[in-house]
Amino acid sequence: MAGTHINVEMHGIDVVQDMFRQMRERSRHLDTAMKEVGEHMLESTQERFDAEKDPDGNKWAPHSEVTKKRRGGGKILTDTGRLRHNSISYRVEGDTLIVGANAVYAAIHQLGGEAGRKSHRVMIPARPYLGFSGGDRQYAMDTIRDYIVEG
Repeated sequence: MAGTHINVEMHGIDVVQDMFRQMRERSRHLDTAMKEVGEHMLESTQERFDAEKDPDGNKWAPHSEVTKKRRGGGKILTDTGRLRHNSISYRVEGDTLIVGANAVYAAIHQLGGEAGRKSHRVMIPARPYLGFSGGDRQYAMDTIRDYIVEG
């Protein structure tokens, strides 16, 4: 009887199963990968301060004329450097990465809003410095994928 057929032999199926088992185990313990992403986010946030841009690449609102005069027109959000250099950090809790700032005034600069004493209220424009850019998201995905697949 004439015909064609394909014969497939699987050698080393145990190796493949072991590889998938290792990948599944690594996906349950992402703290190493998350720490690498956290370090990247610290660097990325510092670059935003240099560029004076939000995670989407939009320029921050400029200083008001009053602020320019009072502060000599320096870089936005870097008057003392405390917000930029001393308050931004990250922590990993299981498979969750938390990036934030602990300065009391961090939220008003990130989100914007009314600030100051009752007798002298001012509107602070939002100048987002925290957050994931498209490049940050890609870095995180690549890092996590590489960790799960390659270890």
